[in-house]
Amino acid sequence: MSKLARTTPILVALCLSTLAQGPPSLETFTSPDGAFQFVYPETYELLVGERILKATQGRQSALPVCDFSTAVACVIYPIESERETKLEAAGFSVDTMAATNESDCLSYKDENARSRALDLSSTSISIHSRILRHASGSKKIPGHVQSSEFYRTFANQKCYELQVEVSVADDPVHQKASVANSLGDAKANTAKESLNLILSSVVFEKE
Repeated sequence: MSKLARTTPILVALCLSTLAQGPPSLETFTSPDGAFQFVYPETYELLVGERILKATQGRQSALPVCDFSTAVACVIYPIESERETKLEAAGFSVDTMAATNESDCLSYKDENARSRALDLSSTSISIHSRILRHASGSKKIPGHVQSSEFYRTFANQKCYELQVEVSVADDPVHQKASVANSLGDAKANTAKESLNLILSSVVFEKE
């Protein structure tokens, strides 16, 4: 996975401009089977195994940003202690899905079981020469809303879904006019941008 060595400096530079902090120390996660790896700031919490189920994922446990039943690994964005933000939780995860062939995987045919409205766009993105099919979704419960971005690829005979999920407090009374691609809260937008940087670092083993 030699491409990862070229990814790390890019991630550092982007984190600098996005987070307006000093250079972050980065950690590398490699999946147990060696199928993929990504880098993430060491100040973010990495959840694997039982910790995906047991660890705190944010202020609102009713809308977890990692699914313990499918996630191989999850990175939780650190939320500051101050309360002047609608941000409740944010996470990046790599999941293995039930689809057993590329067609079903990329068409999201197994999504019927997921309790959210899914918008399957015709767009795809390329990460290190690998094409991933994009979809987005949202989930609401009283007082809370979760925004989700999904990116799928079929690699080594498995269906992988890369997820960026951000949960915010939903307060219609004080809600500002929505802006395209905005979550209505500056810190929530920053969290999403930061998690997208982790997404951009994912490298799959060549088949």
